[in-house]
Amino acid sequence: MNDDLTKRSITRALERLSERIQTPRALAIRPYEKALIESFIERARGQWLGPSEPVLTVALAGGTGAGKSTLINAFAGTVIAEASAIRPTTRQLQAYHHQDDSLGALTEELASKATFVAHDRPELRHKMLVDTPDLDSFMVQHRATTKSLLKRSGLVLYVFSPERYLEERTWSILRTETEFSASAAILNKVDRIGSPEELEQITEDLRAHFAALGHGDIRIFRLCARAHVPDPSGVLPNLASDVDDMVALRAYLERELHGSEIARLLRRQREAVISHLRAEIDRIAPPTLSSKLEEVARLATARASEAGTRLAGTIAEPLAAVEAELVPLLIMHRHERFWGPFRFWLAFCDFISFGLTNLVRRSIGRRQTDRPSLIESTLDRAARGAVEVVLRSQVREIQDLLYANSLPIERWRELTANVDGTGLITEISQEIEAGFELAAVRLSEQGRSIIGFASSLGGLVPSAFVVIGLFVMTRDLFSGTYAGLTLLWHLLAMMILFFLALQGLVAVLLPGGTRWFGPSLGPQSVSRVISRTVDLWVDAYRTDLLADIADLREPLNVLQTAVNAEEQSL
Repeated sequence: MNDDLTKRSITRALERLSERIQTPRALAIRPYEKALIESFIERARGQWLGPSEPVLTVALAGGTGAGKSTLINAFAGTVIAEASAIRPTTRQLQAYHHQDDSLGALTEELASKATFVAHDRPELRHKMLVDTPDLDSFMVQHRATTKSLLKRSGLVLYVFSPERYLEERTWSILRTETEFSASAAILNKVDRIGSPEELEQITEDLRAHFAALGHGDIRIFRLCARAHVPDPSGVLPNLASDVDDMVALRAYLERELHGSEIARLLRRQREAVISHLRAEIDRIAPPTLSSKLEEVARLATARASEAGTRLAGTIAEPLAAVEAELVPLLIMHRHERFWGPFRFWLAFCDFISFGLTNLVRRSIGRRQTDRPSLIESTLDRAARGAVEVVLRSQVREIQDLLYANSLPIERWRELTANVDGTGLITEISQEIEAGFELAAVRLSEQGRSIIGFASSLGGLVPSAFVVIGLFVMTRDLFSGTYAGLTLLWHLLAMMILFFLALQGLVAVLLPGGTRWFGPSLGPQSVSRVISRTVDLWVDAYRTDLLADIADLREPLNVLQTAVNAEEQSL
């Protein structure tokens, strides 16, 4: 996991998670939830993005006067940190590190607040001991520095003094921090405890408090740190006590915490970070959220279809008026499919039926550019209010569904804030126009055969009448029995009767009028537009919500993969 490629993938994953927490598309994330997850993300950065070779950061944490600085001096065998028993002395971090480890797990910001003391002791090669400002400090920046350091520590030694070991301000921080880092407790200044019974009572109190935090097996070291800090001449003070676990504490840090144990502690800490991140994200975006979303989408689609049907019924009269306007145009569209004399006959009939204006426009091939505006104006006068009422009703119903399924509603409100009846009327008009165009060009194989047969017959029969008329007129002319115009009128009458009969046959075989639309075009168009509008809203909402969920969960998979790889490598 320590190669550059893995670190880059973890960096991107944490950046993606942080960005989505701060600016969610659809999820409702409260400020305190953002702050909590950001603290987990910062902790994750501290655990994963440190040095390539694992260095265990051991933090010495505790309240004022607990003896943290004295303890780090005892580890160093010399005075590297100023100590005081009555007031906060440590104002910045004091890092005791191996000379080959410069920063350890510290960020540049933390390093700027630290004093570094290097050593060459091999037993502390992969460990950095850091003295921290007091947990109960009244200086906000001091407490913030300590908390930042604890987020990057693999092991925290909590140092207590007999006088203030139950200080609530200290334990309030321990309740959170002990969930993430390995911990051990140090009861310092045991030389000030009056009796063995009192020492045991304090020890049991500490153990009980840690047990309440889920750490009943915590190791507790009892010692007097001052007894192990030599004076400038190198002489140790005469502060021997009956109980002193300094040797055991050194053995724990120097020998027990070897390479594999350090890796185990760090891995356990990373697993704790992932666990807390996952728990918080599961609370914000439960795993059932996606299935609930799909159920709401299904119900929304069904209700939108019902709403479209209701709306079509409400505005049935203007829809019927629109269809009445379209039927003549559709009939003329179909008549244009015929050819020969029969087409001229149909054009003449269209002229008689529908008027000169429409016929002229169609005969010269001009598009009916005023038709969409005619449809729109017809609907707008009667339907705009009804459309807005139906859409607003749909918005409220779906919002209620979202709320009932514990889905966020703010994004839905944003998407549906502007219900525009005029815009929907335009869409319905365009849908009717598109349906009209489709109905005009749609023709079955049987219909094409009928048109071909009628056009051919409409050309052959009049041609036959002409041939017969010419033959009869020529014959009678040479025989001297010419009938004049009487024959022409008879032939014309027969041709008209033939065209009427042929037109009637075509009307029977090839339905006209509203039957050419199939199911009523207006209601179909209304239903499609309402359903499409609601589906677009739902799809936009679903896309944003699922993107939020992915941006929260996929980074966790990246972190978990890194931890699993570490475990396999051990």
